[in-house]
Amino acid sequence: MTSFDSSVHTETTEPAEGQIVIAAVEWYGREAVLPVSGDVDMVTAPTFEEALTSALEGRPEKLVVDLTGVDFFASAGLSALVTAYQQAEGHTALCVVAPNTATARPLQVTALDRRIPVHASRQEALSES
Repeated sequence: MTSFDSSVHTETTEPAEGQIVIAAVEWYGREAVLPVSGDVDMVTAPTFEEALTSALEGRPEKLVVDLTGVDFFASAGLSALVTAYQQAEGHTALCVVAPNTATARPLQVTALDRRIPVHASRQEALSES
């Protein structure tokens, strides 16, 4: 992470309200997982988008964006996912883990789940070809 915004929480503890934690990308062969927790809103979305772009620079065959720990997912987060989807097109399969209403519902309401596969668990996302 290159940004040192005060809204970014970089420790491995639970993020405080209004903060985001983006863990290091986890690699499983040519597949990558980007674990995210906290709130993804207009303040933290630039950090989220930067992490997505950075993960895609590694050219994984698949990038799993794991939103399991996300408590709030605003339209700015959706916009970051759309940007990542466009960046990934043609070289990386992008998918999302959204096991709770806070993350799954915005993806459904905007029909983004029709473009980006949404899974209930990381295991499910990684096992899909």
